[in-house]
Amino acid sequence: MFARVFLLITCLGLALPAISQTGHPAKGSWSGNLNPFSAEGPVRVRMLIDAFNGDLSGTINPGRRGVEMSSVELDAENWILTITADMPDGMLVMEGKLSNLGSWTNRKYRGAYTLGNTKGTFDITLN
Repeated sequence: MFARVFLLITCLGLALPAISQTGHPAKGSWSGNLNPFSAEGPVRVRMLIDAFNGDLSGTINPGRRGVEMSSVELDAENWILTITADMPDGMLVMEGKLSNLGSWTNRKYRGAYTLGNTKGTFDITLN
C-alpha cells in the first residue's frame, strides 16, 4: 500500500511542472499579416520577441535584413503590447492585445499599426 501511495505522489510531482506556464507570454516566434486600409494587399511579417529579466526586446523579419525593435512595452494588466521599430519604409508602431494566453498553438496578437503614412490592422500568431 505504501508503495502505491509513493508512486502516486511521485507521478503527481512529475506531472505538475509539465503543465505549468513556461516563459513570458509575449516571448517567441510570431508571424502574420499587416493589412493596410488602402487597396494594397497584406504584407507578411515575422517577429522574434525575447524576454530577459522582465524586459522585452526583439527583431522584425529576422535575418540579414532584420530590424531591431526600438521598444517593446507590455501593459500586463490589460495585455496590451506596443512595439515600435524604425523600418526602411518609416517608423512602425504596432499596438494590440495578446489573447489566448493559455495556448501555445493559438496565441494571438491583434490590433492596429502605422508604418510611415500607411495605417491598418494586423493579425499575428505565435508559431
